[in-house]
Amino acid sequence: MILSKLKTRFIIIYLFTTLSISANNDTVKIFKNNNLLGEVDTIENNNFFSINDFLSSTDSKEYINEKTEKIVFYIEDKKIKLTNGVTFILIDDNIFQLSSKIIKKNDEYFVPSNSFEKIINSIIQNISVSFNSSEIIITSNSSLINNSIKNMDIEKDKWKFSTIIIDPGHGGKDPGAVGYKGTLEKDVALDVAKRLEKKISKNMKVKTILTRDEDIFLKLGERTKIANENNGNLFISIHANAATDRRASGFETFLIGPNKNEAAVRVAARENAVLELEGFSGKQLSNEDLIKATIAQSAFASKSEQFASLVQNEIAKRVRGRNRGVKQAGFYVLMGASMPNVLVELGFISNLAEEKKLRSSQYRDMLATAIFRAVEQYEKTLSE
Repeated sequence: MILSKLKTRFIIIYLFTTLSISANNDTVKIFKNNNLLGEVDTIENNNFFSINDFLSSTDSKEYINEKTEKIVFYIEDKKIKLTNGVTFILIDDNIFQLSSKIIKKNDEYFVPSNSFEKIINSIIQNISVSFNSSEIIITSNSSLINNSIKNMDIEKDKWKFSTIIIDPGHGGKDPGAVGYKGTLEKDVALDVAKRLEKKISKNMKVKTILTRDEDIFLKLGERTKIANENNGNLFISIHANAATDRRASGFETFLIGPNKNEAAVRVAARENAVLELEGFSGKQLSNEDLIKATIAQSAFASKSEQFASLVQNEIAKRVRGRNRGVKQAGFYVLMGASMPNVLVELGFISNLAEEKKLRSSQYRDMLATAIFRAVEQYEKTLSE
């Protein structure tokens, strides 16, 4: 119920659902309107309130994932995520501890009122929240509701898996690595990328975008710009590896991150060499630079790693070769992607046997199928 509205500020007093808890050793009984909902294990007594009622009081919109029992909503520009059974909430991916675990009963999420009140009042600037046994009292800027609805719509779009960006490495004046028989990395990458794009478009209800679909030169920054401008949900950069030691072989998938070994450093240095063609004469990324980049991409790190593992597993099922695993290195092309992102090295074009395979249409199709199956599996995990 809105009691008053003066210019841009208002106060809401809302009668809400509370949980009264009575303890018996380590078990508490949860009541709603004097009806027993069930029992939960706990070690301390708390007053709880329904977050669903709280959202109703501000006309906020929420997204609920029933499978994972997560609820996401916005207050102002702050994204708040709650998960059933845990003792913390996430605000813009920062962890804030609650005094007791979140409880879900009859499709409602209950949080301990005292700790939630303290967290919200300390983090959210233009809202004041207080609770007692029967009321939520909210004082807020009136733009709160509109902003929350707008942000929630954006958040729901982010959770949708709708656009995949496929990035064939190199191109044009940048051939990438060159094999013993003259095979060009840029050609292998483009062919596999096109095959992957066709498989995804044919079998999945998602949009696919190739950063290039012909033999043209693209700056590294232009590739991620394409991805971001098209609101991509996954960025896959496709390459073929090379080494001075022609015995080096196998496939590997990279994430952005501090260099962990010399081999990874060399791979990143080779793939970043295109910067010289862009007229960039700067030094390679330092580990400090990479740590900063990794922090900036922390929101996508777990999903990037998850997808990278799926790619490795699917390729390993289909080809005979050394599985070199998932690694971290300083790839410029991954730094600007505002979405989960990986760089796949399909094999060593500098290895005579692997170059022969990479020249094969059938082998390239197997690689594209492997990455496609990884994309399929990754999409399934998003709804779990």
